Amino acid sequence: MRIYRISLLAISVFMVFGIAWFGLGIFALFQKVTAGLLLTLSFPLLFIAYASYLLRKRIQGNGFYWDEDGIVIDLNGNKVFWEEIESIRYTNYRGMKSTVIYPHYTFLEKIRARRNKWMPTTAHSIEWSFIEKPKEFHKNLMKAWEEKQASKAQIDR
Repeated sequence: MRIYRISLLAISVFMVFGIAWFGLGIFALFQKVTAGLLLTLSFPLLFIAYASYLLRKRIQGNGFYWDEDGIVIDLNGNKVFWEEIESIRYTNYRGMKSTVIYPHYTFLEKIRARRNKWMPTTAHSIEWSFIEKPKEFHKNLMKAWEEKQASKAQIDR
């Protein structure tokens, strides 16, 4: 089992963007520009906080992986089990590349309850910009998925 951790590039981008925006807000404060000061100083803190969250998850060793039970779909360790998956696909929607896991509709409520969400999700997307070596991740995941499908087909015979 290999854990694909959060990309340092993604963490750096969020952190640099937040710090730069915050710096511009501080610069505007020194220039006596007060219009929208609260928004200018508080909004970049969201980017800094998210970068800190991602960095903490990376240090803790959290990431995306799969094992004999299923695929981990988020940084909290929630899984979609192999028998619940209908298909796995690569998508490139408006330049955002991701691996999308589609559970069978009969398992949506079960997954929702396990994740403690209000509404079921019809697909679970793992964004490539957030993980290290995303092409390798997708290629190896598809190999594992095909192996699971082949072994399931042998059992069904």
